[in-house]
This record gives sequence, structure tokens and C-alpha cells, in this order.
Amino acid sequence: MKRAVVQIPAYNEADKLPNTAREILTQRVPDNYGVDLQAWVTRSENEKGCCDTMMAAESVPEMEVFEAPVGKLSARNAAHSHAVTRGYDVIVSWDADAPPEHDGVLSELLTAVDKPGVVATNSVPTSLSRHRSLLGAAVDAVAAVEETVFPHINGQAHAITTEAWEAVGPFDDSIDQTSMSTVRGEEEFLLGRKLRRMG
Repeated sequence: MKRAVVQIPAYNEADKLPNTAREILTQRVPDNYGVDLQAWVTRSENEKGCCDTMMAAESVPEMEVFEAPVGKLSARNAAHSHAVTRGYDVIVSWDADAPPEHDGVLSELLTAVDKPGVVATNSVPTSLSRHRSLLGAAVDAVAAVEETVFPHINGQAHAITTEAWEAVGPFDDSIDQTSMSTVRGEEEFLLGRKLRRMG
């Protein structure tokens, strides 16, 4: 039996994280996999000194919750290092604001990385709105063009074998992690190029 872990990095996403986590828990999983779910929460306290995102994560009892360092790249490095230490075969990184579009997304990701020579795979990037709208359609169209012109590992949901992560990681967390474009460049485009060089 192979072991996979779904890791959700989260910062100030108390309103999104529990719903995404619960939907991931209803995903179909291939028979040859056992899957664990983890939230990696970077703390941000409210006026009462409480971290709403941490409390939201802890409201999902089936999910293991960890405190993550500041910065998405630092959080993912910590999470992935933990996955390596625990001996998982596959790491699935899933954004807190990207609930699965259907109940087979996780199965598709794990089935894809089980194929010979495949070390990583994306879900299909989707708009933030699950409802059909002109804006949603535009976001989906731009994502499709971006993937064609600049192939990359999308941040919404992707799977990577632990062996591949050990070969290409960790992310450079010395860069400016407050810049979304800089973070995307590192975690999506540079990671995609490194993985393509492997195969």
C-alpha cells in the first residue's frame, strides 16, 4: 500500500480552509493508496490574540494540524520535509481556496503519478468561482493559455513523488515571499522546469 499526504498551506483563510478540507476528505482514492490530510497554518492573530485559521483547521477532526513558518514557500518546505521524514510516497499540495471541482480530482492526481516516468502532475486550474460566469470563463481561458505557453506546476492542486521532491527541493525561501509573482515564479514555474529536466 502506498502512502500519500494532502497538505494544505493556509494563512488568513479561516473562511475557506474547513470547506476545502471536508471536500478533500470525500474524494475517491485509488485502492492502492492510504491518504492523510494535513493543514499547515501560518499564524495570524485577531484582536483577541486568537488565530482564526488555526481554530478553523482544528474544527476538522480528520485533519492533522501543524503550525507553519511565515511565508508560503517556507511553509511548504516545512510541510514537505515532514512528509519525507514520515515516509510518504506522494505529496499533494492543495490550496485552501481551491476546493475540488468533483470527487475524482485526488484519484486522478494519484493515478497519474503512479504511471512509469511520471514524477508530478497538476489538477486542471479553475477559476475561483465555481459558478459559470463571464469572469470565471475568462480566468479559465487565461489559465489554459498560460499552461500552454508557460508549462508549470499550478498552485491550486498538484502531486509530486517524494523522490522527485528530494531531487528538486527545497524552495528558495530567501526570496521575497510577500510578492505573489515572485512566489509563483519559484513554486510553479521554476519547480516545473526542474521537474521537466528529470524526465
